[in-house]
Amino acid sequence: MLDLAYQAPKPKVISGAKADWELVIGLEVHAQVASNAKLFSGASTAFGAEPNANVAFVDAAMPGMLPVINEFCVAQAVRTGLG
Repeated sequence: MLDLAYQAPKPKVISGAKADWELVIGLEVHAQVASNAKLFSGASTAFGAEPNANVAFVDAAMPGMLPVINEFCVAQAVRTGLG
């Protein structure tokens, strides 16, 4: 059950010469998902292909092209996160 009485801890503040600093610690995670297509385009990820053969318009940053996320990669990431 969700504990609605939870209170976030107070931020850690460090005094500086001109102003105070709030300590923020982040976590950056990199992962490689075994997928047949790239994360934001439908281009293949085949190893050993000819140079520039696996490039879609999104990969080449062509004007007007919008990325579409690979649903398989999202599902794999969720499965990994859930353990």
